[in-house]
Amino acid sequence: MSVVNIDGFDTFYKDEGSGTTVLLLHGWGGNNESFAPVFNSLKKCFRVVALDFWGFGKSDLPADGADTYWYAAMTKKFLDALGIQSVWLIGHSFGGRVSLILADGYPDIVQKIVLCDAAGMKPKFSLKKKLRVLRYKICKRLVKLGLMKSNRLSKFGSSDFKQLDGVMQRTFVKVVNDFLEREAKNTKAETLLVWGSEDKDTPLYMAKKLNRLIENSGLVLINGAGHFSYLDDFLLFDRVVKNFFGVV
Repeated sequence: MSVVNIDGFDTFYKDEGSGTTVLLLHGWGGNNESFAPVFNSLKKCFRVVALDFWGFGKSDLPADGADTYWYAAMTKKFLDALGIQSVWLIGHSFGGRVSLILADGYPDIVQKIVLCDAAGMKPKFSLKKKLRVLRYKICKRLVKLGLMKSNRLSKFGSSDFKQLDGVMQRTFVKVVNDFLEREAKNTKAETLLVWGSEDKDTPLYMAKKLNRLIENSGLVLINGAGHFSYLDDFLLFDRVVKNFFGVV
């Protein structure tokens, strides 16, 4: 593991191989090791860099209340620090959010993208979900008025949210409300979407929407796989990605 300081934030990463640079951007709650089999396979053909996003792995916590755009800006500074002027991206889930912002903001740098079960599309809420959100807003208002204890709010929120506290909880709230339809529509990089057919966290309709929005994109479905489709069927993922990257 190596470390570089970006704007005062220690950033840990792995950097191996040679040739075209492939940057691996892990999902929420993960770290550079989340992509270990991908890293070990691709480093035989490319220079592969995998970082710990800020607040994950060994990297420092992010700025208080950071959002996805902050992470993308920091990732660009990370690339600059390593002297990387052209890059291919592989982003899983939250890493897909960051990839979309980078592709939109730096089309001359980002040449190819693999979005694996990527987040960033606005979800379809069921009536049950909408009612739960409404109850949460009402309870939050009652807490502010002193009519309800704050611990009553703990029953709301996803499992990811409940496992967090402090700066990471505030960051999570901002991140999950960053919807990136505009960035996807502006993406000019050649894009491969790889999705698990049984993904419940970023359902298949999100992949189809990204496929419609990104002009130069294709969709590969991994049957039976979930949100971590690249691990559920790694051999297929590896073969598809290498083909996309021109490995014969």
